Formats: sequence, C-alpha cells, structure tokens
Amino acid sequence: MVKLLVIGPNGKMGKAMIHQAHLHPEMELVGGVGPEACGYSGIDLGVIAGVGENLGVVAKDNLDDIIHSCDVAVECTNVEASLAILDKCVAAAKPLVSGTTGFTAEQKTLFRMAGESIPVLLAANTSKIAHLYFRLIEWITGEIGENADIDIIEMHDRNKLDAPSGTSRQIGSIIAKGLAKNFDEIARYQRKGKGVRPPGIIDYTSIRTGNFPASHKVIFGFENEKLELTIDGYNMLPYAKGMIEAAMFLYGKKPGLYTIEQAIAPNI
Repeated sequence: MVKLLVIGPNGKMGKAMIHQAHLHPEMELVGGVGPEACGYSGIDLGVIAGVGENLGVVAKDNLDDIIHSCDVAVECTNVEASLAILDKCVAAAKPLVSGTTGFTAEQKTLFRMAGESIPVLLAANTSKIAHLYFRLIEWITGEIGENADIDIIEMHDRNKLDAPSGTSRQIGSIIAKGLAKNFDEIARYQRKGKGVRPPGIIDYTSIRTGNFPASHKVIFGFENEKLELTIDGYNMLPYAKGMIEAAMFLYGKKPGLYTIEQAIAPNI
C-alpha cells in the first residue's frame, strides 16, 4: 500500500483527491495538511471531503507533524505554499506530486533542483482526456496551423489565481512548437483597442466566473471557415484521478523531475 499525504485537503482538488485515493485499492490515506490555524485541523478527512463516511484519518495544520508518515505527498495549492512544501519534502526525502500552476521559469528551476534529491512530478494538467486533446492540437497545428488565426479561450472559477491557466499555456507551447516559433514572442493576452489582427500570433482570452471548473477552447480560423476544439471539465475528479495515478507512478522512483506524460500517457 502506498501511503498518501494530501496537502490542502479542504480545496476543490484536495477533496477530489481524497475521494480518488479512498477508492484506490493500493493506496492508504495517512493524513491531510492545511495551513496553520486552518479551522479544520483534527477533523476526519472523510468529513472534510464529503466522502459519506469517516476514514479514520484526520487533518493537521503542521506539515512537519506528519510528513514522515507518508510515502508520497500530493498538493494543488498556490505558488508560495507549493514552494514551501517542496522544501519540506526535500528535507524529509519524500516524493512530491504538484498540480499547482502559475510558477515563473525561475521557480520551475527549483523543482528541477529538487529532482536531484527526491522524485518530483510537476503537472499543469493531470487529466488523461486532456492529454489526448493536446495530441489532437499538436497534429492539427502541424497540418494547418501556419495558415490559421489561432485563439485560445479558457474559463475557470472566479477564485483561480493565475491567468492564463497552466493548461492553456501548455496548449500555446504545443502550438508554438508545431509552428517552430517562440511561445513568448507570439502569445498575446486579452485583445484591447483598435487595429487589424497581426498574423502569426496566438490570442488568449481568460475568463474567471462563478464556480465553473475548467474549459479550454482552441480556434483555428480561416477565411471561409473555422475549426474549434473544446474540452470541458465538469468537476475536479478527472484531474484528481490523474494526481493519484501520478503518486502511484512516483512511488519507488529514483530522484528526478518526472512528467505527467510519463505517468499517464502510456495508459491512454
């Protein structure tokens, strides 16, 4: 049994990961960790996540109190918390799966450095279906991308901190690579003002509204027609399932920075 620690158990992803871990026949939940004075320390994870039964495992508000009890830690929190968690996992020699997004290039380097000591997996999107979606975008870009106006429209709940989302940036990077261009040079965010659209760019629109989980749309526009590819996440369960599969994959691995494609793509 792989002993799993869920960091941020009261968030949308945290609750979904508890559900998925509880159902996994080879995984044992050993605890959850929230921020200091989180208000739910000591409460059973089954109650926090709404599983429908007590799981016999409670949340804590100090990572140091429980990190040595796990085989793998998983987290989808925020940039600042994630970097602090990474440091603690390195100090305790515990593998970490992070689904947090919004890191700068310099901050991502810290994960590569941590990979010299522990197994680390950093993923912007952990849904299997999303990775099939990425493959379709890659293929279409190679076939017709250079002749198209390309737009990426993404929507998440009003509390999501980063815009564009990590997934939409990943999509843009796939397209830029297919066009043999530098992503940072062709990405444009939130069109405003007057003027004809310049050729060869990726236009981004980021929507943050209500409680909508996730939606990504790529539009390839031509003079007389357009092609759209859309993926909608109805809830957080597909991403949580991928996080749990990533934790299973990381267990027992040698130190290194691994990718979600290594964990789930072979099984698509």
